Amino acid sequence: MLRQHALQTLVILFTGIALTICTSESVTAQKKETEAAKSTPQETKPAVKKPKVRLPNHYGKLNLTESQRTKIYKIQTDYKSQIDSLKKQLAELNEKRKAECAMVLNTSQKSILDEILAQIEKKRAARKKK
Repeated sequence: MLRQHALQTLVILFTGIALTICTSESVTAQKKETEAAKSTPQETKPAVKKPKVRLPNHYGKLNLTESQRTKIYKIQTDYKSQIDSLKKQLAELNEKRKAECAMVLNTSQKSILDEILAQIEKKRAARKKK
């Protein structure tokens, strides 16, 4: 009986020591993470800013010089505002066309169309979740 009690005491003691060792490592790791999170932006090195424009498809395979890249980036930037403006106009025209087409439908057709569009949207949402 005394021997069994001694064994239980040893098991409890060693379990406590093992838990202490395991948790002490995680506590120091947590301290390192919080210290890293507290570092101010001034202490970290500023990231090198890359241009927001990209090379056209397959141009990266052409071993372009830095001056060629710079010229292409400038061309891309110059045309970006015009392209964005045209995309906006296209979206507006598509909306206008959709509204005019809907005006042709009668009430029951509009409700059927709404159901169809709702089903399509439901399928899209289901695909996005996957």
